[in-house]
Amino acid sequence: MATRSSTQLLKPNIRLLVTKGEEQGRVYETNQYPFVIGRDEAADFQIKGDNNISRKHARVSLDEEGMVWIEDLNSTNGCFVNNVRIYESTMLTHGSTIIIGGTWLKFAIFTPGVSEKEQRFPGMGQETSTFFAETKKQEAILILDLHDSSVLANKFGDEVALMITESLNQIALPRFSKYGSDFSKGTGDGFLVTFKNPDDALAAAAEILESVKVRNKVKKTTVKIQIRLCLHYGQCSIEPNGDRHGNAVNIAFRTEGVQYRDLADKKNAIAQKQFPEFGRIFATEEFFQKMDTRTQKKFVFVGNFRLKGIGTPQAVYLYK
Repeated sequence: MATRSSTQLLKPNIRLLVTKGEEQGRVYETNQYPFVIGRDEAADFQIKGDNNISRKHARVSLDEEGMVWIEDLNSTNGCFVNNVRIYESTMLTHGSTIIIGGTWLKFAIFTPGVSEKEQRFPGMGQETSTFFAETKKQEAILILDLHDSSVLANKFGDEVALMITESLNQIALPRFSKYGSDFSKGTGDGFLVTFKNPDDALAAAAEILESVKVRNKVKKTTVKIQIRLCLHYGQCSIEPNGDRHGNAVNIAFRTEGVQYRDLADKKNAIAQKQFPEFGRIFATEEFFQKMDTRTQKKFVFVGNFRLKGIGTPQAVYLYK
């Protein structure tokens, strides 16, 4: 029986969509490998206007099994896949986010002429991978944010800011896996993560915050990791690539960033001097109600807050 040689390998059609950066909205499609991404005119996928991208920044290639891989070409500012800096060739899967310089790319595989809802993509880590229509699901949502990341970069420089981000990744990512997250993605200076079980979301958040506190105590540096976390429970809209969005996600992000001045009513609210700007785990009413009575006693009511784009004030709790 004849075997398929490497020259007969079906090369997947891929699409790179610029989701953030100077060329936002631009799409690059190819099935020719390898190809180079960079700002040099000779790059196969040239990205203009982003001086943080090296002339030849990264190379995308295909292996003998039909898997697509990306490697950093000793770029100045590094290459990130799903918010983690890569130091060796890393496999890309449908929906992966690539960050080079200040440009974000969404990686997708597709079959020309076939509806995206019925796409099948062989050779990407499983025999087939099918796109379904968007679904909805009740989930616990965890938002993690690196507090004042832009201030950190301006004060200490991009290299230190990158070091802090990598340290946070090393703390957070294993906890997401340990507590069985269904989905996680980098947000540039933090994460959006979902869990089936609200108790798992709380356990992950608490362990991450405690680990950050320990790191700040033992690490001999003046630069501390300061984070904020938020927990919410609600219906997420799930895109075919697994990404989450919808009103529940918006509420979670808005609650994570609330400040004392956002209080709708100071009645029964905590005093301003007791309001933590960072090093905190906030939870919404919806999440709080998912906790058992014993766990609820570990929360204190912070107040009702006005959230941008949300009609009614939202109750916020602090995990002690």
